[in-house]
Amino acid sequence: RTSIMPRDYSHVPEESIDAIASSLGCGALGKGVASALASDVEYRLRQVFQDAIKCMRHSKRTTLGAEDVNSALRLRACEPLYGFGAGTSDYEFKQTNEDPEVFFVDEEEIDLRELLTKKLPKPPIEVNLVPHWLAIEGVQPAIPENPMAVPPEPKPLGAPYGAKRPRPSAKEEGGADPDAGGLLPVVSHVLPRELQFYFDKVTALIRGAGAGATDEEMKMLETALKSLSTDVGLHNLMPYFTQFITEETTQNLRDLPRLRVLIQTIRALISNPDINVELYLHQLMPSVVTCMVAKRLCQSLDEDHWSLRDDAAATIAFICSRFGDAYPSIQPRITRTLLQALLTTKPLPTHYGAIKGLHALGPNVVRETIMPNLRAYLNTLEPLLEPPSAVNQSELKAMNEEDRNTAIAKAKLATIRHDDAIRTMGALQDAVGACVRAEVGSAEDRARDERLKDQLMRWTRQNGSYIKESGNGDADLAEAAKTKAKFAAKSKGVVDGAKGNTVVPKAAPLVRSRRSRRGTSEDPDETMGDAGAAHAPNVTVAETHI
Repeated sequence: RTSIMPRDYSHVPEESIDAIASSLGCGALGKGVASALASDVEYRLRQVFQDAIKCMRHSKRTTLGAEDVNSALRLRACEPLYGFGAGTSDYEFKQTNEDPEVFFVDEEEIDLRELLTKKLPKPPIEVNLVPHWLAIEGVQPAIPENPMAVPPEPKPLGAPYGAKRPRPSAKEEGGADPDAGGLLPVVSHVLPRELQFYFDKVTALIRGAGAGATDEEMKMLETALKSLSTDVGLHNLMPYFTQFITEETTQNLRDLPRLRVLIQTIRALISNPDINVELYLHQLMPSVVTCMVAKRLCQSLDEDHWSLRDDAAATIAFICSRFGDAYPSIQPRITRTLLQALLTTKPLPTHYGAIKGLHALGPNVVRETIMPNLRAYLNTLEPLLEPPSAVNQSELKAMNEEDRNTAIAKAKLATIRHDDAIRTMGALQDAVGACVRAEVGSAEDRARDERLKDQLMRWTRQNGSYIKESGNGDADLAEAAKTKAKFAAKSKGVVDGAKGNTVVPKAAPLVRSRRSRRGTSEDPDETMGDAGAAHAPNVTVAETHI
């Protein structure tokens, strides 16, 4: 048999134990004490490092660190290592000259005299509470209390619609410096994340509006439109909303629900009093005019595109009424565009939109644009108002399939044109009727004013009495004196010799009575003015007639 000799696993030398004991002031150790302490220290170290490796593996790490050793020491109720935490700089150990197996940390010596004579640092600022603006209208102010955090490479949006593209400079082409008269490059506009999220949410709701939209989505869309018309701080989004509306109108000319929402969006933006919309009117107006006079705005001809044209006309009128004073040329330009669309050979839906737009701009515009061309336009429109002839079923049966489909399509197109002509004629009647009513109303007002003026100018007040001018100055003055004397006698209650009764004067009219105006009464009491009524005793209010 071979005897198994126990292996010596001691890796801690006895000299290290003697050096540590001497540094602690224990003196020389006895025989065998250093050997026993070395084996015990090694056993304890093995336990600590085994636990540290377990902590390292549970932390999903592959490198043993000082924090793992500290965790193992805490598990065994021992004090952790101090000064060797995670993230600290590496310490440089140096070997001693006396004992090559003893190492120490080379630390910098501090001169106490220099430390005592050094000036004291400034005391810290007293803790206090200072209010400041976190954001103003969605924009964070650049103040020390609000450090501007640099976003991690934000995605810049494109340049606003209509902006000029930069011309390639001479440096980019490998030449000299560019000339001073060149165009400046377009600067990318970076929005805050809140505004970017708001813009994305609103545009997503507008794109999702259609026949398949749910009730919840429509409610959210109404809330978004209300927010566009009332919220402040949306001025930075106006270039992007303008570009979005222009692109969506161009790309979705046959999507009727989308166009309705776009017109509502334009109306909400121009209704917001906190947004400077004047700078973007020249970009918004083409979209509105397109929705009013475009040839076709829907997929199927049976869809109600007429209401969209009415909404666009109302929006045009609202824009002109709100911004017409600041921009006097906006209404004449729109009027010329609509008149050109009406007088040219365009389809009837375009004529309908032009007439509705001119009608929305007011009766004066209708009088200056439609009325001079009314007869010529009616000569073109009246033949289309005749109902189309019915399709003969017997003739259809005798045709082949291709000719039958062609005849049915022509009959349907004639019916649609007839309906369009009826719609256009109704819009024309409304516009011309409003213009005629305005003209008649103004003529009646002028005639009534002239009558009142003439009636008032016939009476003049002299010596406290009103007399009617008849062209005889002396006769009028004598008549006025006689009337005044008679009224003064009656007001004192003079007894009439013939009847012996006290005469109570009648109530004087405030204006000329009907009887005196018709010439049926010669009684001066009927012609007294308000001066006589003011001095008439025993006259109640009920007796006074106007």
